[in-house]
Amino acid sequence: MRTVALITLALTMSTSATPIQAPWPAPVPGHAAVEPGEHPRLFFRRADLPRLRARAETPEGQAILARLRELLGGADGMPEHYRPKDVPFGDGTRPIDLPVGAYSIGHAAGFGLLYQLTGEKRYAELGAECFEWAFAGIRDRDRTGRYGWKGGSGALRAGPTLGWYAVAYDLLHDGWDENFRVKVARAIQNFSQGGRTTLVNLAGGASHAPISNHWGMQVGGAALALLAIKGDPGVDMDIIAPLLEKNQKGIERALTEGFGEGGFFAEGDGTGSMAAHIALLPAVQAWRTAAGVDFATARPNVQWMAKRWMFLAQMEDGQADFRPNRGGYPHNTWARSTLSGGGYFAHAFGILDDEYLPGLLWIYDRWFRAADLADGTPFDTVSVYPHTAVLAFINFPFELEPEHPSVSWPRRNHDARHGFHAWRNRFEDESDVIISVLNRTTPGYIRASAENTVSLLTNGELQTWGRFRGGILAEYDVREHGGSVLTFRDGGSFAVDFSGKSGRDVMLVWHGFGAPETNRLRMGEHTLAFLFPGAGDTPSIEVLEDAVRVGDQTVRVISRRLSLKH
Repeated sequence: MRTVALITLALTMSTSATPIQAPWPAPVPGHAAVEPGEHPRLFFRRADLPRLRARAETPEGQAILARLRELLGGADGMPEHYRPKDVPFGDGTRPIDLPVGAYSIGHAAGFGLLYQLTGEKRYAELGAECFEWAFAGIRDRDRTGRYGWKGGSGALRAGPTLGWYAVAYDLLHDGWDENFRVKVARAIQNFSQGGRTTLVNLAGGASHAPISNHWGMQVGGAALALLAIKGDPGVDMDIIAPLLEKNQKGIERALTEGFGEGGFFAEGDGTGSMAAHIALLPAVQAWRTAAGVDFATARPNVQWMAKRWMFLAQMEDGQADFRPNRGGYPHNTWARSTLSGGGYFAHAFGILDDEYLPGLLWIYDRWFRAADLADGTPFDTVSVYPHTAVLAFINFPFELEPEHPSVSWPRRNHDARHGFHAWRNRFEDESDVIISVLNRTTPGYIRASAENTVSLLTNGELQTWGRFRGGILAEYDVREHGGSVLTFRDGGSFAVDFSGKSGRDVMLVWHGFGAPETNRLRMGEHTLAFLFPGAGDTPSIEVLEDAVRVGDQTVRVISRRLSLKH
């Protein structure tokens, strides 16, 4: 398990300031360098096998492996169903729906995990046959066949395709003879679908820029490939070594330019799910395990990339109400059965700092475990892609005791880079209050647009409150109880108070332009408005000469900024 130092935000931060800086990526303490030809290496090492094999004997492990076998089409042979080789593929082609178990880019990795756990040669042979299918042009189960080893469908699809086959190489390596190992390693090294869609270009981003969802899928997939074959027989390290350096810079750019320190993505939520989960977060895990390079600590970017989906959602019976769903491709958000929206828990458990894991396990157990078991998709194996089940088996911390998120999870989320701010008062039930605002339009190709209002999600209802003049944030002040005060350049400000001193669990205060009519009042020259979302009576509000008393909370305006004291 990992021990990570906490990062404390400065009390005030300008939105134009550079996001939190710290030595990064950080070296993994005590990391043992991977030897040439040593496998597995990407998500676990050989020394971890006894623990994983013991896990396979537990009820939880057996449940995941049963689902994995279903996703592999039974696992006793190659899957019966697969996309026909000679039909058109790519965006705009006629969709083909295939059943659970149909062949995918994750099948070889699924057979690889079974080989590692059992040592049975037949799984290595089935994994090898997956590679022969790939080399022959059999494509992925995707409805329009966009993912495949041969035939281009864009660099963003080539990256994950290459990456997940490379994960399979890592898991299957020791079950093959030397000739086949070298054949596959060289095929990964020399991967090309023409034009810029080569491993050489994918390593640092073959197309677009970090603010596009394409980037994370390219550099993430390339990372898995490069780390998988590094130093192996048949591999030319004069090619691979500089590509690893290039890839590290590409990953850094994805995590700091595409994503901000609060995990918000430059194109919004659905595109952020694609950019993070298809290949990038697994690549971060692989960089740590295989190379001792840790992108997930020291800065909060990766932590929030994994946590934000739960932080911003009302959850119940295996479903998540995530609103507002900002930016491009909203259908991907919490689409747990797909490639773009699958594995939120399976990925997060391999990335999050130790302190957050018990809280995440509590969230899963409270709102997803029973529903997933009832559906035959235990422990976040809802996706039809076998590699999600592979990560669920490796990453789920069954040995931990769940812990209420209030112990370690924060109650605010600020992303200064993209102007996103959110708060959650608790993790309990449908009456939890989730507050959010995106105060400026993001720079991505598929933009998330600036909002001129605050959004509140509670009791299954989404409402808005107030109206900003331009929404340009000047600074925010972090409160010790988990709230914040946002101050805008037009002189207005907005406060979230979780102290409970007002007499209510949540108090929102608006000052200045656009103050809503709800509990609006004048205090001298200042206009204020109050909102108390959730259940309960409105507390008494007393206007004084230079302050407003709400219960035991005192609200003032000092230098055009809200100040809350109790």
